[in-house]
Parts: sequence; structure tokens; C-alpha cells
Amino acid sequence: MKNFNIVLAAAALSMLGASTFAAPELTPEQSLEVRKAVVTWLECEECTEGELEQLLKYGEAAVPTLAATLERGPSPATLEKYRLHLESSYRNLIEYSRTHDEVKIDQSEEEYVKQYLENYQAHYAVRSAQALAKLGGVEARRSLEAAAKRKMREDVNVVVQESVKAVGR
Repeated sequence: MKNFNIVLAAAALSMLGASTFAAPELTPEQSLEVRKAVVTWLECEECTEGELEQLLKYGEAAVPTLAATLERGPSPATLEKYRLHLESSYRNLIEYSRTHDEVKIDQSEEEYVKQYLENYQAHYAVRSAQALAKLGGVEARRSLEAAAKRKMREDVNVVVQESVKAVGR
């Protein structure tokens, strides 16, 4: 199931459209491998299995996808899938709280979904910025500098600013 989710997310990332950066010429298979590596990095929770290192092996081929994700966040399909997951999670929490008095839910479903969707989008931006800084190069720097000029959440802004300082040329 995890591999299916990675392939689904990779396909959704491809729907972000062409970025402003030219990617190295890749075969469709290579392009899918790069997207899978990007999604694996973006989606890992503990990230203890070398996800970033695996992504870095693709070098500049990963920059356009990461730049697009930093600029626009998860694809609409990925956001919708996550929104549905959050709605289900909220309903499960409410149900659980009915039989467990110690569990208090002090948010509406709308607030809960909004908060966690914003966190999810921030997570994608942070991971994209971190990977771009590690990859380095002119296009990665350009993407990070453009992101640094956009209005974004403070925690994301801090990581983007740090990434701009850390990016190699």
C-alpha cells in the first residue's frame, strides 16, 4: 500500500505542470524514479532510512519537482486525499471521545482539517527547501531565493531563509 501511495503521489506531483526550470533529459522511467524519490522524502515520517540521501543521488534532475513543490505545495489531488483522511480521523476522534472522558476535542472539524492541512503544506515546503539546499546549484538557489520573497508561515520562512544561506552554487 505504501508503494501505491508513493506512485499515486508521484503521479499527482507530475500534475503540478512544468516548472520554470529545465530538467535534464530523462526517460519516462527515470522521471518516475526521481518523482518517487521526491515523494518518499516529502512523505517520510521519521526519515531514518536514507530518504534524503536517496533523493540527492538524482542531483539536478530532482530540482524542478522540488522547486514546483516549494512554490505550489502538494498537488490538488494529494491535498484532497489528505483532507479526506483528516475528516475521517476527526470523526474517529469524536467517536473515541464519546467513550473516553479524558479525551477532549476542542476544535470543530473545519478547524481541525484547516490546521492539519496547513501543517501538511508547510511540511512539504520545509522538506523541499531542505532538499534544494543540499542539492545546490543555480536553479536550486534561484528557487529558494524566489521562495524567500514570498509570504509564508513563519516556521517555513525560517527554514527557507536558512536554506538560502546554506545552498551551494
